[in-house]
Amino acid sequence: MSEQFAYPVAIERDEAGYYLVTFPDFPEAATDGRSEEEALHEATDALEEAIAGRINRGEDIPHPSRPKRNTRE
Repeated sequence: MSEQFAYPVAIERDEAGYYLVTFPDFPEAATDGRSEEEALHEATDALEEAIAGRINRGEDIPHPSRPKRNTRE
C-alpha cells in the first residue's frame, strides 16, 4: 500500500527575480526557478531527494505539517 502526502511549501521571489521554494518539514530541501511553475516543478525533485536521503540515513520521515502563513500545499 502506498500513501501520498502533500507537504507545504514556501515560495519567495529573490532579488534576481528567481522563485525560491523551501519546505518547512524538510529544511535541507530547497530549489529555485525562473518562474513559479518551474520552481514548483524542481521542488518535486528536491523533496524526493530529501526523503531519499533521510531513508538512506535511517531518519524519520515527518508527516506533513499544516500549512502556515506564507505556505501552501
